[in-house]
Amino acid sequence: MSVVSFSSVSKQYKGDGPLAVDALDLTIEDGEFMVLVGPSGCGKSTALRMIAGLEEITGGELRIGERVVNDVPPGDRDIAMVFQNYALYPHMTVRANIGFALEVAKVPKAEIKSRTEDAAEMLGLTEYLDRLPKALSGGQRQRVAMGRAIVRSPQVFLMDEPLSNLDAKLRVQMRSEIIHIQKRLGTTMVYVTHDQIEAMTMGHRVAVMRKGLLQQVAAPQDLYHRPANLFVAAFIGSPAMNLVTAAVGGSAERPTVTFAEHTLAIDHGAIERYPKLPDRIGSTVILGLRPEHFVMEGDADLPDDQKLTLNVDLAEAMGAEVHIHAHLDVPPVELDGAPVAAEEGEEELSTSTTNIIARVEGIHTVREDEDVRLAVKTHLAHFFDPATGDPLR
Repeated sequence: MSVVSFSSVSKQYKGDGPLAVDALDLTIEDGEFMVLVGPSGCGKSTALRMIAGLEEITGGELRIGERVVNDVPPGDRDIAMVFQNYALYPHMTVRANIGFALEVAKVPKAEIKSRTEDAAEMLGLTEYLDRLPKALSGGQRQRVAMGRAIVRSPQVFLMDEPLSNLDAKLRVQMRSEIIHIQKRLGTTMVYVTHDQIEAMTMGHRVAVMRKGLLQQVAAPQDLYHRPANLFVAAFIGSPAMNLVTAAVGGSAERPTVTFAEHTLAIDHGAIERYPKLPDRIGSTVILGLRPEHFVMEGDADLPDDQKLTLNVDLAEAMGAEVHIHAHLDVPPVELDGAPVAAEEGEEELSTSTTNIIARVEGIHTVREDEDVRLAVKTHLAHFFDPATGDPLR
């Protein structure tokens, strides 16, 4: 069994320094593709490096299979790691790079040849086996690094931002290839990225981290539609969820939210998902609307009390859709004194306005500095407690 289990695992640097990972409880199942995601400095790479044995564990217990590995040397953990920078030997051919770990382990030459060629065929590298790394493209070098891991047949694959050095087109291609390889091998894989699009498209489950703490672990669609808190709501999604502080009014049967002189009626579907919303009448909440929750007025049969008018700051025509950028004259939602969507060290992003992005059908022509009338699918809206960031479920 190649289950990886964190039980209250912590990592603290410099004795009494801050916790890079704080009491992490996470079980990665046998054969699962788990993605660790979060902003820079959230602890995701530290967690991965603790699995690899490259970081000392300062608290808790880490298991790979049935074995506690807190004090097991990296070479004895039966894991393989693929790094961001490939780490290939420049003087060795592709064949030698892929088979190097087997040679060190004194595997018979015939077996090395067989396993190397099988991995090369799986990765589309057969015709490049006798080339040096300098003769390969970035994507091909990354495949070689993966081949070197595959031939070892480890219990667990670890990948630390392996696609970050590739251009956008190659990243998309390599995402697909990694998913296919993991499915074919059926081996447990732990993948670290700061790119939430990678996380959402690759992982069976995704673990979101912030400041060393696990925020939520769930299937990608569950993260998107049922975020555990305000941070997850803001972090997951591209473009990001629109968040604004709103006053709740109306009645328990049909509440309203008012923000920046706009008032929207909330459909019953949202109350079913957020049953505590009616209890907030007379107070404020954080309203969350995904960009796709907006539609042009004529594209949806919604009542007038679910429509608003925005002045367009920027219109991005993207073929199948148009991204409408606008702003509200209210301060942005903050978490721990900084805009909720900001990464660490970006507190200066705080302004007196809140940016809004609406994603509408590409058939519409939208121009800057014009007013657009948008209908809002308020039955899909999200609601959070301004004090705690918890959803009003």
